[in-house]
Amino acid sequence: MTTLERLSRILVQHYKLDPARVTPDQPIGSLGIDSLGMVEMLFFIEEEFGVQLPSEGFAFGTVAEAAKYIEELMSTQQVGQQPAHEPSTLQPPRPAATDSRA
Repeated sequence: MTTLERLSRILVQHYKLDPARVTPDQPIGSLGIDSLGMVEMLFFIEEEFGVQLPSEGFAFGTVAEAAKYIEELMSTQQVGQQPAHEPSTLQPPRPAATDSRA
C-alpha cells in the first residue's frame, strides 16, 4: 500500500469521509476537518508512518503533497524509532503562521 493510499485510509476511516472526495489533488483544508481533527490527524500520521512531525507546525496543501512530505520524513528518519532530534533539513510544504513564543 502506498503512502498516498495509507493517508487516504486515515482520512476516510477517522473522519468518515467519502472515499471519492479524498483525491490526490484535494486540498486537505477543504475536507471539513476542524482544528482539533487536524491536530488528531498529525498523531494518526505519526502512529501510522512511524515518523515524528516537526513541532513548529505546518499546513499541508493537497493530499498528494501531504503524502510526499510524509515520504520525505520517512526517508530521513529511522522509521519506527523516535529520532533524537527533529529533522532540520526538511521544510514543510507550507509554513504555518509564525509563532511569537519562539
